[in-house]
Amino acid sequence: MKRAAIIYNEHAGQANDHLSIEQIKAQIESHGFQLKLCPTSKPGDGEQIAKEVGQNVDTLFIFGGDGTVHECINGVPSLQIRPNLAVLPGGTCNDFARTLGISMNLEEAIDQVCTGTTKTVDVPKMNDRYFLNFFAVGLIADTSENINEELKATIGRLSYFWSALQTVTNPTHYTYTLTSDDLHLTGEAVMILVSNGNYIGSIGLPAQHELDDGYLNVYIVKEGGLSLVSAWKEAKLSDQFDENENNLIHHQLKHLTLHVEPEGNVDIDGEDGGKTPVTITLGDKVTFCIPSESQ
Repeated sequence: MKRAAIIYNEHAGQANDHLSIEQIKAQIESHGFQLKLCPTSKPGDGEQIAKEVGQNVDTLFIFGGDGTVHECINGVPSLQIRPNLAVLPGGTCNDFARTLGISMNLEEAIDQVCTGTTKTVDVPKMNDRYFLNFFAVGLIADTSENINEELKATIGRLSYFWSALQTVTNPTHYTYTLTSDDLHLTGEAVMILVSNGNYIGSIGLPAQHELDDGYLNVYIVKEGGLSLVSAWKEAKLSDQFDENENNLIHHQLKHLTLHVEPEGNVDIDGEDGGKTPVTITLGDKVTFCIPSESQ
């Protein structure tokens, strides 16, 4: 029997399949795993449980939304012996599961990660916190900070963000300084986004990239509203960036340091990431279970 544990958020977003944790356990164990159940009850539990059980299992299943995945990934790099990680979609957006090519149908997802292959992926680090999907300062963090809690619970903070992007007419403009090796950029922007995954709020990002390519995708957005939406869609449809499109600037970097004025709130993977300034590096690598067809 293969040793495994599952960290799960009993209150995770909107798991459409309505499978009970016992049904999930039975399906995983049908693939030859001996599974330990590890529920979370408060913020921070995912990270702590990952540290406690991670090095004693072959596979660590994570069932929940992107917030649960974010917590758990911060518990893994300190382990001397690391398990393979298997993400099961149980949240509103499940962005990193999408990036891994995992089905949004829970039963299908379980079969995929139990019978598929593995992939070692880059894990970026912002100051002393790891993240998998994205870092943002500006529109995402500002909008998420101010949304109605009831609406956030209903549709998810990132889904709300994409809706708000089109209607925000007076976003805060930040003066930024971004440095990386011989690159030195300064200017004004309403948002700076650093992505490792390929989705935010279930929406595909313009530049799709491999999780093990050793690069971060950096987007500098100068204006919000319809001009941003238009530039975003055009880049997505054409799979390339117009060098004359000044509103959406794209770079691929291995690391960066970012300062903004005024001091900005930080959002990482949809969670509160503190304040700027920040240094972002490709801090580590972790192995995930993925569908065979995603290899």
